[in-house]
Amino acid sequence: MDGISKAARVGQMVVGVVYLVAGAIKVWEPVLFYWEAIPYVQLLGVAEWETASAVAKAAIALGPIEFVLGWALLLNWYPRLCLPVATVLMAAFTALTAKAWHMGASIDCGCFGALVERGPGEAAIEDGAMVAVLLFAWWGMRRSTNAVPAAGRPNWWGAGCAPVWPQASRMVSGALVVGLVVGGVRFFPQLERTVQSDLKSGVRLSGLALKGVDVDLLEGEYLIELFSPTCVHCKNAVPKMNILAQDPQLPRLIALTSFAQDAPQMIDFKEQLQPRFDIATISLTDFRRLTFGHGYPRLAYIADGVVQQVWESNYMPTQARLREIMGS
Repeated sequence: MDGISKAARVGQMVVGVVYLVAGAIKVWEPVLFYWEAIPYVQLLGVAEWETASAVAKAAIALGPIEFVLGWALLLNWYPRLCLPVATVLMAAFTALTAKAWHMGASIDCGCFGALVERGPGEAAIEDGAMVAVLLFAWWGMRRSTNAVPAAGRPNWWGAGCAPVWPQASRMVSGALVVGLVVGGVRFFPQLERTVQSDLKSGVRLSGLALKGVDVDLLEGEYLIELFSPTCVHCKNAVPKMNILAQDPQLPRLIALTSFAQDAPQMIDFKEQLQPRFDIATISLTDFRRLTFGHGYPRLAYIADGVVQQVWESNYMPTQARLREIMGS
């Protein structure tokens, strides 16, 4: 095989790793991917919540599909089929993220779940680049069709469109079984997390990327408040939140909002109300999944990332009650 065909095969393997990692994360965190898929389903014009939810649940199947596709690309398993499928799928991702970017949507990419948080603009550019790599790999595969694999040696360069190893079919089939089983075991017992807000007692708050505050919510105890600087109830709650934030016997209070730190609404909020607690920005996707069906403000007590208790805007705990819960 010549250098061009080998370069094409390397590109195929690189994209295979991307698909493998993205699929594995979706399989392991299907509920998180469900919430990240909802805004994209709505971008496609699905306005009714029940329909959007059903489509997002169906999209969870992308996890096992990407996981298997990643292995297939790495092992050069049926490249005449897998390369076109991978290219079309990546082109669809590119078009969808480009649409979100064009509309200025402040939502997560969802490609790598809790591992990496990217906006639709970054994702559209990266996905577009991978489409180009896949097209190059597809072309290179056609160039190597007549090449003959070396006898008794792994066919890493994909000569003759043959798989890397004779056992590749078993490995790909095994990956499909693992993806479906793990995805099902991780998703179906947690179906209730797709019905309303994902901020529930016992849920681990993975996938939250905080901007404006350097803190890891997965370690230690915190009080977190979900709020909007334009919400009247949230504004009225500031004096009480200030009291809680200044109590040394209570965990650190961090308020989470989808508004950027330099947004005019945030600047006005801080100037007018003088909050004495930290304020962090999270993505609109995460804000929606933590408030859906409940509104805001919401207050939660978390320990090592796991939600212990949640309070709604119409029933916020007193300072004494919080001290009692914390054992202070």
